[in-house]
Formats: sequence, structure tokens, C-alpha cells
Amino acid sequence: MNRAPRHFILIWALCLLTALPAFAQEEVPPSARERFTAGLALIEKADTSADFLAAMAEFEAAAALAPTWPDIHYNLAQLAAESDKPAKAIREYRAYLALQPQAADRAAVEGEMARMKELIALKRKVGLPGVTFAAMSDGFWVLQVLPGSAIEKTGLKKGYKIVGVGGKPIPGTKLEDLFKAIEANNITDELSKASSERMYSRMSRDTNTKGPVVVLNVKQTREQEKPYLIFCKKEMFRSKIIEIEEDEFEEEVLTSNLPVAVTFWGDSCASCSEFIPVIETESGAYAGKVKFVNINVDGNRKLADQLAVKEVPAMMLYKGGSAVATASGKLSKDKVKEILEGAAR
Repeated sequence: MNRAPRHFILIWALCLLTALPAFAQEEVPPSARERFTAGLALIEKADTSADFLAAMAEFEAAAALAPTWPDIHYNLAQLAAESDKPAKAIREYRAYLALQPQAADRAAVEGEMARMKELIALKRKVGLPGVTFAAMSDGFWVLQVLPGSAIEKTGLKKGYKIVGVGGKPIPGTKLEDLFKAIEANNITDELSKASSERMYSRMSRDTNTKGPVVVLNVKQTREQEKPYLIFCKKEMFRSKIIEIEEDEFEEEVLTSNLPVAVTFWGDSCASCSEFIPVIETESGAYAGKVKFVNINVDGNRKLADQLAVKEVPAMMLYKGGSAVATASGKLSKDKVKEILEGAAR
């Protein structure tokens, strides 16, 4: 029990509310139960962000083996909700309710689906494309950071844990707590604002980015007792690019009224560090003419395979629901401009 603060908040719910009843269902194949148990074990230890992706894969494998098992869809939804994949959570909650039309918790589940929609809107308002989090009991673990993005340049890295914003602790209960804290920017008194501005300038040597400073209280390791500070401008969170999941691809890309430039990236993409800043710049230049979307292939492997994305970074241009241009590998600024010029015509 002494390790409980390190675990996902949802662990107790997974184990106590759903796991035991699930195992009592004799129609569930043993192989599906094994994959489900393996997923729970991965969440239990959760030493790296890779453990969460692996747990998701185990749950998905269990769902593939037992597609009519309501509990696995519920658990997938819970895991997705707490690991910054709200669109996936909505899909799995819908699957659960379709299999359990008379579910006693229908109202609660529908409430969670509504919360997930609000979460998508809130995160897009804040910004943060390419950054994902896991809500834990003592903070928010950074699962992914887009290589080459403005936020990466502040020093925020995968594996860090955000435990406060502006010097004020935030509970690790829901992701919206984190997003609301960043959006509210808790530094309000003039003395603290001035001090934060000086620290930001000293540490970043950036004199061009305008707007207020946001201070993130971060721990690099679980054992670190006192958090250290990351100073960044609120504007660094903003972006003309939105990060989507594979469950949003049809709505955000295929049915878009605007041409859509889709960027595929990966956690270990060395070339992305040069490519992403180009995309961020061009997204501003083509605002209102082209919609810009990012997709992480590591967290959306099914879609990446379906679209035959074999190398990152990759860029696809969609018009009227069809891909009209594709490029991958080390993409030059001129190549990106050429593709986007074709989109704007």
C-alpha cells in the first residue's frame, strides 16, 4: 500500500469495481482475461511512459479477443481518459453502453463522455499540441513532448511530473485541473510577475516572445523531494496546430472544409526537431487557408498502419477527404512550402 501514491488514480476502480466481476463471467476467453491482467500489472508498476502505452495495447488485445465483454471497454475508456486520449475514451464508453443498454451507471458514463468532449475543447484552447499527460495521485506525468516544439525548448521532458503551476500545487485528479491552472496563470501579484519575467529572460535568453510567464513546478524523478521551476511564456502553449487521435481523423481531416496538412511524428523522431519548427511557422502563415493537424504514430499505430506511414516525420495534404500530396523523411522548408502552396491554390 505504500506505493499507492505512485499509481494511476483509476487503479482502485479498475481492480475493485470491474476486474472481479469481469473474471466471474465464464464466457470471457481465458486469453482475454490474461491480457487484461497483464495490462493491470503494467499500470501497477508504471515505471515509464512506455508502460502506459503497453497497458493500452494489452487492454486492446483483450478487447479484440472478447469484443462483447463490456468491462474491457469500460476499462479501456478509464485508461484512455486518464492518459490524455479523450476521443478514445468516448469511443470505448459508447461501446460499453451499446453492450450494456440497461447499465445502472449509464448516466454517470454519459456524464464522463460529456466531460471528455469538454476536455478536448479545453486543451485546444490552452494549446499544447504534441504534449500528453497522465493524471496521477500526486501530479501529472508527462507522457510525450513533441520534438522541436516551443514547449520542448523550455526543458519540459517526457517522464517529468508537473506538481504545481505558479507555485501553487494542483491535485492529480483530473487533466482539466492542469489545463485550467495553466490557462488561469496563477501568478497575479506584480512583484512575482516581475521576478518571473527576469527569471525567464535569464534562463531562456528569449526577448521576442510576448505575454505572461507561466511557471511549472516540476519533478524530474519520483524520488526528488523539492520540485524545480520551468519558466515559459503562455504564448508557447498556443498553436495554430491541433493534436488529434485516430478516433478524430474522420471529423477533423476527412470532412474538413479547409485543406488539411497532417503531420505524423514519433517520440524518437530525430528529424522532427528540425521539421516541427518549420510547420509551426508555416501554420501561422497559412492560418485560415490550411488547417494543421499533428498525429503521434506511437499512440495511434492503427491509423499510421492504415495510411502506410512508415517513416517520420511525414506530411500528408488532404483536400475534400482525399490525400493529394505525401512526403516523408527529412523534409526541407522549401518542400513544406511547396506542399502548402498546392493546398492554398
